[in-house]
Amino acid sequence: MRVKNILLKTPLFLLFLFILFGCIGKPPFRGEMIDPSTPAAEIGLPDQNGKPFWLSDMRGKVVIISFGFTNCVYECPLTMAHIKLALDTLGKNAHNVQVVLVSTDPVRDTPQVLHDYLDKFSPSFAGIPGTVDELKKVWDAYDVTVLDGGETHSSFSYVIDKNGNLRLTFSPDTEPEDIVHDLRMLLAEK
Repeated sequence: MRVKNILLKTPLFLLFLFILFGCIGKPPFRGEMIDPSTPAAEIGLPDQNGKPFWLSDMRGKVVIISFGFTNCVYECPLTMAHIKLALDTLGKNAHNVQVVLVSTDPVRDTPQVLHDYLDKFSPSFAGIPGTVDELKKVWDAYDVTVLDGGETHSSFSYVIDKNGNLRLTFSPDTEPEDIVHDLRMLLAEK
């Protein structure tokens, strides 16, 4: 009993407890953190329904932006499916998350094609078609390299917090439960 009291009084032991409990107080993000976070570049183009889409109008929501194309056979549908499953798990909080697919194949990804593709996942998902020149500005702003046929070297999704800052990236194989974990943390922020 005496040894225990001495241990509790030593500065080194108290420092250890402070560090231990300070570190486990808030779980880390499971996606790849963007540190330091930076303001997300504006996107201002019509969506798949012809309505103006401005990223800045999404303040107050968490936004997930993916770059891809509707003819993609693996990464793009896997990404959209995992995000859809995550939003289903969020339930009523899903309305505070906006998913955006920016086309990397403007020739084949017409507004109607994007509309039909995204409707298979969720009618709330926004698709951004456009001309090569319009989309190239967005690709460049997010450092996305687009190859022939719409393939990209940047196959991850960007996650933007409620204040419009780039905070995380998800790879196409990020599991839905990890997406849910991170979305809940971002949605809980002020």
